[in-house]
Amino acid sequence: MSVDIYNLSELVSSILVFILSIFLIFKIGKSLKLSKNETALIFCWHSIFALFFMLIDLYGGHDASGWYNKAEIKKNIFNFGNDFMFSFSSVLQSLQVKYIAQNLIYNLLGTLTIFIFYSKIKGLCRYKSNKKFFFISSLFVLLPGLMFWSSGISKDSITIFAFALLYYSVNSKFNIYLFLFSIGLILVARPFLLPFFGAGAYLYLCLKILFDKNTNIKKKFFYIIILIIIFYPMINLVNLGFPYISKDTGVSGLIEIFSTVKNYVSSARYFYSETRLGIPADTIFWKRHLYFLYMPLTITQETPANIYFSLENLFFLFMTTIIIKNFKFNLKEINALTLSFYLSVLLLFLFIPFIFSNYGIALRFKWLIVPYFLLAFLDLRKKIKLIF
Repeated sequence: MSVDIYNLSELVSSILVFILSIFLIFKIGKSLKLSKNETALIFCWHSIFALFFMLIDLYGGHDASGWYNKAEIKKNIFNFGNDFMFSFSSVLQSLQVKYIAQNLIYNLLGTLTIFIFYSKIKGLCRYKSNKKFFFISSLFVLLPGLMFWSSGISKDSITIFAFALLYYSVNSKFNIYLFLFSIGLILVARPFLLPFFGAGAYLYLCLKILFDKNTNIKKKFFYIIILIIIFYPMINLVNLGFPYISKDTGVSGLIEIFSTVKNYVSSARYFYSETRLGIPADTIFWKRHLYFLYMPLTITQETPANIYFSLENLFFLFMTTIIIKNFKFNLKEINALTLSFYLSVLLLFLFIPFIFSNYGIALRFKWLIVPYFLLAFLDLRKKIKLIF
C-alpha cells in the first residue's frame, strides 16, 4: 500500500471532510434545483468510483499517491501543474487534511461537476423539442468513465470541475466570482488550456461582426481594425502554456510563438506513439480526431478496464449518430458568453488530438469536450415552448 491510512489523523480528518461534503452537496444541489433524492443518488454514484479510484491508487495504479507522498511547498505556491499539486497537497497536510480526506475533497469537486451537467440537462430538456433526449443525455453524464476521471487527487479532477464551473458561470446569469475562480483553477492545473478560451471569444467577435445584419459596412470595417489591433495581445495568451511545452518561460514575437507551438505539436506526436495504446506518428489528422473520440473501440481487449472503455466509446459513437441525425441550429436564447464557450471547446477539440500520441490519455481528456458537445446540441435545439 503506497500510503499509510491506518491512523487517527486519517480517521478524524476524513470524518470532518465527509460531514462538510454532505452539508455542501445538499445545499448546492438545492440551489441547482435538484431534488434530495437526485442529490443523494449522484453523490453515492460518484463516490463509488472515487473509492475505486482511491483503491487503485493505493496499490500503485495512479499518480494521486505521488502528489500526496512527495508533497512539498515549492518556491512559489502558485506554480502551475505538477508544482501546484505538490504544494496544494502539502498545504492540506499541514492543516491535518490527510490522504482519504483529500480524496473526499476531490470527490466533492467531481460530484459538483455532475450536479452542473445534470441540472443543465434537466433545464434544457424542459423544452418540448428536447424532451425525448432527457434519459440518454442523463445516462451520458453519469457514465462510469466521467465518474472515474473526475475522482481522486489529480489535475484531471480539478480541470474537469473548472470547465464545468466556467460553463455554469456564463451559461445563464453571469457570475463574475465563479468565472474568476474557474479561470484560476484552470490556470494552476493546466494553464495551456486557457488560451483556447481567449481564442473562442475572439472567434465569436469575428463571426458576430461578419454576420451581423444590423451593422453597416463602415462599422464592420472599424470593428475589424480593432480586432486586428488586439490580435497581438490576444496571441500572447499562448505564453501561459509555454511552461508546459517549452523550456522557455515565454516568448514575445509572433513568429517565435508560432514556431514554438509548431515544434511542440510536431514532436508531441512521437511521445507515446510506440506504446501499447500509441497512435502512429504519421496518422492523418482526421483519424487522430477519431482516435481521440472513439478509441479503443473493440471488445477484444486484455483487461476489464479496456473492455469497459471500448463499450463506452461505442456509446459515444451511438450518441454521435443521434446528434448528427437530430442536429438543429437555433441561436436564439443563447447568450454571447455561452456561444464563446462552445466555440472555445470546438477549437480545443480541433487542436488537442494533434498533441496526443496515445489514445489512453484521451480517455480522460475527452471529458473536457464531449459533455459540452451534448449541451451545445441541446442548447441549439431548444425553443421557447416549455413542457412545464
